[in-house]
Amino acid sequence: MNPRPASDGPIEPLLFSTRALSPRDQFDAWRSFMAPAITLDVDGMRQAPFGADQTVWDVGSFALTRAAMPNDGRVRNWTHLRKNALDHWCFVVVDDDASTSRGLFFRSLGERFEGTASDTGVLSLYLPRELFDDGLSRIDGTTAVPDQGIGALLADYFVSLERRLPEIPRSELPQVVEATRAMIAACVQPSRDRLDMAQGAIVATLMERARVVVRQNFGAPGFGPDQLAHALGVSRSRLYRLFEPHGGVARYVHRQRMLAAHAALSDAADARSIGRIAEAFGFGDASGFSRGFKQQFGYSPSEARVAGLARAPARTLPQRRHSSETAEFAAILQRLAA
Repeated sequence: MNPRPASDGPIEPLLFSTRALSPRDQFDAWRSFMAPAITLDVDGMRQAPFGADQTVWDVGSFALTRAAMPNDGRVRNWTHLRKNALDHWCFVVVDDDASTSRGLFFRSLGERFEGTASDTGVLSLYLPRELFDDGLSRIDGTTAVPDQGIGALLADYFVSLERRLPEIPRSELPQVVEATRAMIAACVQPSRDRLDMAQGAIVATLMERARVVVRQNFGAPGFGPDQLAHALGVSRSRLYRLFEPHGGVARYVHRQRMLAAHAALSDAADARSIGRIAEAFGFGDASGFSRGFKQQFGYSPSEARVAGLARAPARTLPQRRHSSETAEFAAILQRLAA
C-alpha cells in the first residue's frame, strides 16, 4: 500500500487552554478567546480559577469546536445583543460527561440572543447560512431541535463527526461537508427529498449510536435485538436491514464485545485477570472466549496481554501564544463565509 501524501493527511485542530495561566487570568483569557463568536460573563468573581480547554476543527465550510469547562457551579451568561458581522448559524450540543442525554439547540450569531448555562461539556458547530437553500433560511432564533425521531439523530451525528475527524484525510472533507449539510437539512426541516439525500449520514449515525448502546450494555445478559431496536428508535425489521452489511445484529454485538475485551487486555493499566475481563464484556465461558478471541484476531488473549499492542504516542502540538490562538479562531470563523 502506498503511503498517503503528507498533504492529504488529517487536519490538525487548534488547541486552546487556560490551565497554564494564573488562576486570576484564566476566565478573562477564555472570554477573549470566545469573543469572535459570542460575549460571555460569569456569576461571581472573574478572578476565580477557570481551567478550561477548547478544540477547534477547521473543516473549511464549517468549524466544529469542543469546550471543556470547570464544574464549579458558577452560571455563565452568553449574549450577542447586536447584529454580528458573522451571520453564521451555530448548533450547540450540551454533552456533559455526567449527563445521560444530550440537548441540541441552534441560533444565528446575527440575531439577538441571551442565555445562561453551567454545562461542563459543549460541542458547537458554526456554519454559514450560504450552505443551504432558501428553504432553510427562516430557522433563525434560539430554537431546540426535537429530541425525538429524526431530530434526535443530529446531536449523535455531531458527536460521531467529532470522534472521526482526526482520521479523515483532507481530500475527503468536501464529502464530510456535504453529508453534514444534508443531515442538518433533513433533521431541522424534514422532507422526503431531504431525508433521501441524508440517508448515508443517517445510517452512519444510527450505527454510531448502536455502537454506544451496545458498549453501555456489555454487562447486561438479556440485551438483544429488541432492546437495541428500542434504544435506536427503529423497528425490528429496520434494525435487521441496518445490520445486514455487518453480518447481522448478533455478529455485530459479538464483535463489539471482542473489540472492547481486546482493548482492555492491551491496556497495561488494566490489572484484571483475563477471566475477569472476559466476564465483564459478556463472555461467561473463559475457554470459549479464548477460542473466539484467537479466531477473531489470530492470537490468544494471553499473547495480546503480553504484547500490549504498543500504540503510537499521541502527537504533541507546539504551544502557541494565547493571542495567536484567539486571532486564529477569529480567522477560521471569518473564512467560513468565503
